[in-house]
Amino acid sequence: MIGCVVIMKKSACIEMMFTEVPFEERFLLAKEAGFQYIEFWSWKDKDIEKIKLLCEKYDLKIASFSGDQDFSMVHQEENEAYINFVMESIKTAIFLDCKYLVLHSNALGEGGKVVNAFDEINGNEKFANMVHVLSRLAPIAEKHEITLVLEALNTHVDHVNNFLAYTKDAAALIAMVNSKYIKILYDVYHMQVNEGNIIDSITRYIKLIGYIHVADVPGRNEPGTGEINYKNVMERLRQLNYDGIVGFELFPSRTSMKVAGELLAL
Repeated sequence: MIGCVVIMKKSACIEMMFTEVPFEERFLLAKEAGFQYIEFWSWKDKDIEKIKLLCEKYDLKIASFSGDQDFSMVHQEENEAYINFVMESIKTAIFLDCKYLVLHSNALGEGGKVVNAFDEINGNEKFANMVHVLSRLAPIAEKHEITLVLEALNTHVDHVNNFLAYTKDAAALIAMVNSKYIKILYDVYHMQVNEGNIIDSITRYIKLIGYIHVADVPGRNEPGTGEINYKNVMERLRQLNYDGIVGFELFPSRTSMKVAGELLAL
C-alpha cells in the first residue's frame, strides 16, 4: 500500500548480544538499549520462571527460542522423541507468551556442530521424514497458535553436514505441509554463505517466511561490517510489507550497547 509505513519488530538474541554481563542481566541491557523483544536458543538449561519474571519486570517480550534440541527431524527412529520435545517446547512457549519456536533438521551440539549427519539415510528419505514430522506438528501448532519456523543453516562455516541448507528446500517442505503455523526462518547470514541472491530469495518466498535473522558475512557481526547491503535488504522487506520479527543473531564487533542503536535504526 502506497504511503503505508511498515514497522518490523526488532529482537536481540541475548545468547550473542549483551554478553558483557551474565545471562540474567542481559534483559535490563536489552531494555535500556531500546529493544522490546529478546530471543535465546535452548530453554532446558535455563530458569524459565526467572525469565518470565525478568520479562515482566522490564516489559520485554520473548520473540523466539529453539523448539528442538537433542533430536533430529530427519531420522525416523527419533520421530516420537522429536515431536514430544517440540510439544514440551510449545508448553514452555505458552508459559512465556512466545509466539515462535525455531526448528532444525538436525540436532546441534556444542558450538553448533551437527550431532549426527545420518549419512546412511539418503536425502529423499530425510526430506520425506521431515514432511511427516512437520505434518504431525502442524495441528498442534495451529491449536496453540504457535508458529514453528524452520531454519536452513549454512554448511560451509558453522554447521557442516546439516541436512537443511537451502531456502528452496525449506520452502518445498513448508508448501507440502501447507499450514500457516509452519513457516521459514530466513537467516540472511546463513543463506548468504550458502546460496547468495538474498533479495531475490526474500522476494520469491516472502509468503512462506515467518521470521528473519540478521548478521553480516563474513564474521557474523552486525550489518555494515561485511559484504551484505543491509540497507537494500531492509528496504525490500518494507516494500514487501514484512511486519514480522527481525532477530539480530550476531556477534557485535564493538560493545553491544554501541551496536544496538544502529540495529534499531535499520
